[in-house]
Amino acid sequence: MNSKRILSLVLCLLLCFSCVVFADENEYVQPDITDQYDELAETLYTYGLFKGDANGFQLDSQSTKAAAAVMIVRLLGEEDVALSNSYAHPYKDVPSWASNYVGYLYQNNIRIVEEGNVLGANDNIDLYSYMLLIAGALGYDDINVNSSDKEIFEFAMSIGLLTWDERIKIEDTIFNRGAMVYIASKALNTKMADLDETLYEHLEKKGAIQFIDLPTKDVEYGADKDVDLVDDYVQSEFSDIITENAAKYMGIRYRSGGRSPSTGFDCSGYVGYIMIQSGVWNQFYGSCVGISSKCTKVSKEEAQPGDIVFFSGTYSTSKRYSHVGIYLGDNKMIHCSSSKGVMVSDFGSGYWAKYYSCIARPNVLM
Repeated sequence: MNSKRILSLVLCLLLCFSCVVFADENEYVQPDITDQYDELAETLYTYGLFKGDANGFQLDSQSTKAAAAVMIVRLLGEEDVALSNSYAHPYKDVPSWASNYVGYLYQNNIRIVEEGNVLGANDNIDLYSYMLLIAGALGYDDINVNSSDKEIFEFAMSIGLLTWDERIKIEDTIFNRGAMVYIASKALNTKMADLDETLYEHLEKKGAIQFIDLPTKDVEYGADKDVDLVDDYVQSEFSDIITENAAKYMGIRYRSGGRSPSTGFDCSGYVGYIMIQSGVWNQFYGSCVGISSKCTKVSKEEAQPGDIVFFSGTYSTSKRYSHVGIYLGDNKMIHCSSSKGVMVSDFGSGYWAKYYSCIARPNVLM
């Protein structure tokens, strides 16, 4: 075989190999913004910073300015304060149920109307008016109702509230409560004006962050809604499948954001991969909190191998859960550690016992 043919063969093989690697690394696409609304709403709910009504969270619905005022007050952890005092405002069109919320914002100089006695309380709020409220909630007065949409967005980008790509994606859809939740979640991790701390850190310091159970389906979707969700528990036959599949990847390295054995796993990527391989789920559900939204809590006494173990506070984060693993029984779990990759650990004592939060059973979603 001459040298030209050998070189051609080598180049061909290299091209084939690189294509295979490329396909593997891009097999899983980052969830779209709208796919994150449910998870983020559940997280804000567990912090005590977001609620729905009798019809649930209604993330697909648009919101009025009055309802947006309620959301902002809750995001600040000030609902009890707003309702236990009388806050005056000049607006004549605010319904009684929203008056104290609007008054609280007005008295704290968080506004979307600069002058006059009409708020437009029953009008739907738009992206830029909502970002004005968020900026005010964070303590910034660099922009106001007279600022242009461009100025509002550029300021939001300068403080890390939204990226250009996020703005475009939100603008491409109807601005609804889901988008408001998304921006509120970004606000939690945004630095406040004149403070060297994020909104989450500020709320945590003053004791406004709660840690309550995930919302029931009645809370999330409304008690009267017929929600088409499968919430069957993983039956015992899945236990062996899950634990057997989990053991196949012992020693696979850790990689932040990793979701496959060829590139490495992070903790939630590993659990999601095993659930998909075991036929329990048909897709990834993002972070530890996303995984928890597809599970039903069980007690340690009820727990069976294949259930999922959740931990909180293993690193500094505003998320409810910071680590996740697969239960093996007898206080043992298999998980992907940032230091040693996929391994078995005991969470009955020592480090993991300190951060243990709960065990939950993955719902069968096929």
